[in-house]
This record gives sequence, structure tokens and C-alpha cells, in this order.
Amino acid sequence: MMDWEVFYNRFREPDFVPGYEIQNRLGGGAFGEVYKARKHSIGKAYAIKFLKIDDEAQRAAIERELEQVRHFAVIDHPNLVSIEDLGSVLGVPYVVMGYAGEDTLARRLRESRMTREQALAIFVQTCRGVLALHDRRLVHFDLKPSNVFLKGDVARVGDYGLAKLMTEGRQTLSFGRGTPHYMAPEILRSRADHRADIYSLGVMFYESLAGEPPFHPTGPGGLVVREGDAPPDFPADFPADLRRVVERCVRLGPADRYQTVEELLEDLGQSARQGDSIRFEFEDGVADSPVPRPRASETVTPQSGELRETAAVLTRGAVDVAKGVWDGLSSKPAKRTPAASRAPSPAASAAPAAGTIPVPPRASGGMFGSILATFVLGFEVLVSLLRGMTGFAQAGLKRTKGNGERGIVKESMHLLLFMIFLAVLGAAAMSVLVLLFSKP
Repeated sequence: MMDWEVFYNRFREPDFVPGYEIQNRLGGGAFGEVYKARKHSIGKAYAIKFLKIDDEAQRAAIERELEQVRHFAVIDHPNLVSIEDLGSVLGVPYVVMGYAGEDTLARRLRESRMTREQALAIFVQTCRGVLALHDRRLVHFDLKPSNVFLKGDVARVGDYGLAKLMTEGRQTLSFGRGTPHYMAPEILRSRADHRADIYSLGVMFYESLAGEPPFHPTGPGGLVVREGDAPPDFPADFPADLRRVVERCVRLGPADRYQTVEELLEDLGQSARQGDSIRFEFEDGVADSPVPRPRASETVTPQSGELRETAAVLTRGAVDVAKGVWDGLSSKPAKRTPAASRAPSPAASAAPAAGTIPVPPRASGGMFGSILATFVLGFEVLVSLLRGMTGFAQAGLKRTKGNGERGIVKESMHLLLFMIFLAVLGAAAMSVLVLLFSKP
């Protein structure tokens, strides 16, 4: 057995783990102690987990499983903490892992409850990481919020160095592992497969949205003992369209759960491929935002990036349409030339680009301020249209120079029609903006 007193007295010695300098403790649990370490050669941070061994039988089981680490240490997935190396010191095995930071799902959940969008973003990435393990016939068996590491918007599953390599006809756990709140019931019977991870995923998803685990310990040692297959109680504000997903994940019998993580993601309407974008549209058609919603006393103004982008797109489209109308009014049909032989004319090259929409200052003064800001932005859209079309109008008048009085009268009529069209287009654009910005 490991003498942890000796370990604590020596772990800061240079090259206690060859090639690494151990810096500080990151955490620990039933299976070992995790420390942050720096690799001497490149100065990069890593995490080293020293595995606890209680008896020789457990040592043999751990050593067998560590041999399998060599087979999956090459896994490179954006939602998995990488495994870099393994070895033994003072008779205790260790696993060197990529350093994924100290922010975890557990820490986030202690700070506050998550919006549906935040919880879903982390959950989908966690599922993709777990699926990468399952695709290689590996099962985690100890999924929990403290093993999901968060850095910015990226979630990575860690601490799978002792995941059980699944082989045909050999699915019995060599020794107990897991954390009571998140542990599938069949693990207590020392027989489980990859569907135990699906159970743990469901428990974490419930906790992310409800603020606490779905089932509470009722047995000795803090174990969750479920007598029946009744679903958990859901808070009133729990998203209704996600209840069935959680319920199926945490079914008592493995055969009643999703049979694969890919099936789970598909039921959520999400892609299983790494790096794919995550859908935030739900059955009710509403997408949550991780940004706090404004209180009723706050004014929603055109400062929103989404509305600015809408206005910019509207202006660009309006300019394109107006340009097409002007060209149709002022130009005679021309012979088609092959696309490869066309070259931009000097006039076209010199034509000014469509102006961008200035963003008005934040509105104040309640509803009146919002309406005023809306009209200001609408006016600036019209100005942007006029500026963008001035060059096209000038180019058209130049084309009629030298055509005599009749040509000038004809072109003036075209210009008058065009200005009427532009006014109607601007009024329509302004109406759309009013509708957009007047929504609560």
C-alpha cells in the first residue's frame, strides 16, 4: 500500500515524476490525487493523477487496466482531456493528462443555475467526448460534473484514464467505482456496460437545468437506492421538451435507456460529429440566451448586434435592388458577353460602395426613447441608400450626355421614377425596422 505521508513529504522534490515539476493540488477523490505539473522541457502545464491502491487485488486490476491506456492515449478529440503518459513512482501508478484548467461543470453549478442554452452547449460537447470513448469500446464509469472541464465555451471530459476497455464477453467491473449521485444502479451489482455512462449523462443534464441531482441518497454510504423505475420530480420551470430526454437517460433498466450516445444526440436534434455547431432552437421555437435577459425596467434598444446586422443586411439588399431598377431604367439591352471575358468598367470600379449604417447611441427615456432611436436608425438607413445610389445615378446621367434635349428629358423621367421607387423602398425599410425594434 502507498504511504501517503512519504508521498506528501517527497512529491515536491525535483523530478519526483521524471521530467515534471509538481506545483499544486487540483483535487482528489476515492481513486486518487490530482496535481498540476509543469513539464521541464517545454514549460507546458499538465495534470498528473496518482492512483490510490488499497490492496494487492486492486493493484492487479489497476495495472491490467493501465496497460489498456496505451491503446487509447492516442485519442485526439476536442471534447476529451488528452492522456499524455503513464508510469509509477514509489509503487503508485500515475497518469499524465493534458491540463484543462480548474474550471469545471461542478464549479459552475455551485455558482448558479444555467440557462437551457448554456446547459445544452455543455451537455452536447460532453456527449461527443463520451461518444469518442464508446467508439473505441471504452466506458468512463465515473462521469460527474467535476470530471467535465470547462475553458471558455469548450467542454472536455477528463479522468477517463481508468475507463474499462470493453471486450466481447468481458463486461464485469474489476472493482467498484463511480460517484453515488451519478452512478448507474447496475454498477452496484458490479455489472455494467456503456449504458451506465448514458445514465450518468442524464443525471448531469438534469442537475444542470434543475440545480440539484434528480435522486438523493437513501442507502448506506450515501448510495442512491431506487426501488422502482419512477421518473424524477421535475421543477415547474424545467424545459418540458427536455424532460423526456432526461427520463429516458435515467431509466432503471439499461435496456430502457438510449442504447447509444449517438441515439441520444439524435433525439436532441444534435449532430454527433465533433466540431459541428450546436442547435439552440427548441420545440417551442424559442432559443435561450446565456446573456442575462434585460429586466422589465430596462429599455431594449437598437444597440443589439442582431438588430444592427438585420439593418445592415436590409440596406445592402435594398441598394442591390435599387441598383438593378436604375440599371433597368437607364440602360439599353446589351449583347451578352462570356463571363470569362468580362472586365469591370472604370465607371463601375469608381462607383462608391454602399454606406454602412451608423449605430445610434443607447436610447433613454423609456418607450419614447426607443421609438426615437428607431426613427433615427431608419433615417440613417435612407441616407445610406441615397449615398450608395448617388454614384449609380451620376454614372447614368453621364451616359446620356451628348444625346441632346430628348435624351436629357428621357433620362430625367427615368430619374424621377427611380426616386419615387427609392422613396417607397425606404418607407418599406423603415416600416420593417419599426416592427423589429418595437418588439419587446
